[in-house]
Amino acid sequence: MSKKKKWSVAVKFEIALLAVKGEMTLNEICKRYEVAPSQIHSWKKQLLEQGAQVFSKAEKSIAVMAEHERSQQVLYEKIGQLTVERDFLKKAWGKVRQGSDGS
Repeated sequence: MSKKKKWSVAVKFEIALLAVKGEMTLNEICKRYEVAPSQIHSWKKQLLEQGAQVFSKAEKSIAVMAEHERSQQVLYEKIGQLTVERDFLKKAWGKVRQGSDGS
């Protein structure tokens, strides 16, 4: 019984890219990676059909990161504001306590 191989995404991409480039023959790729020609054709087809999605995902990632940075900045500003308010109230409370002790 033959055991199915698990291919990492990086290796699938590398094999499909070799097939697209045409620098190696299909038989050479099959021997080198021990993969069936039908599988190489399938990965090549996926790369050609869905390759543009890589760039759309990258654009979305950049937009998401920018939104996270904006949210983080707002939170840092809020932390700063609350720290100033806390310090002010600490000093005010200390003065109130001193005033009530000395009366």
